[in-house]
Amino acid sequence: MSSRSVILLAALITEGLLIVVSYVIAGLCDIEVQFFHSSSDLLLGCLYAVPLLGMNKMVWQWSLTHPEGVYARFSREVVSPLCKQVRPPLALTLATLSGFGEELFFRGVLNGLLISRGGLLCAAVVSSFLFAYVHFIGQVKRFGGLLPLYTLVGLYLWLIHLYHGSLFMVMITHGVYNFVVIVALGTRLRRPSTSP
Repeated sequence: MSSRSVILLAALITEGLLIVVSYVIAGLCDIEVQFFHSSSDLLLGCLYAVPLLGMNKMVWQWSLTHPEGVYARFSREVVSPLCKQVRPPLALTLATLSGFGEELFFRGVLNGLLISRGGLLCAAVVSSFLFAYVHFIGQVKRFGGLLPLYTLVGLYLWLIHLYHGSLFMVMITHGVYNFVVIVALGTRLRRPSTSP
């Protein structure tokens, strides 16, 4: 099985499980998931990805001067090898799956459950932290230093959802961000190095 097939299979399994779990919890707890999609949601979702991309660029620039920092190590050991294998069509599939599955669960179902049980502050903190934690399952000891950064990303997405009430919008933001990062980094890594 090729590395691209393994990446796709892993994404289908993990995001598929999130989608199934989301609908099971929504059904059991009587949580209504509303998407509210329109052309303006699509446009705003794309625009909301821009600050995330800017933050990513700043943190990446900082990591160049701190090569032993957790962000640089995570990028070198996990993100770069993955992106190098992924071409744009697969990147679009992965971005769509992650945007839909993760946002359905974290900003849709889990958020609704936490708001009903503990209020807005509880929902913001817990759903954002769990969003971060899921990205490092099995690797918290190595890359747990990134939990605060990923929690802030989760909180950013949570605030977009709270303000606009559109799950579709945060799915677009998340998906566009993932797609652009995967394609840009993958393209840069596959480019032949030009040494003087």
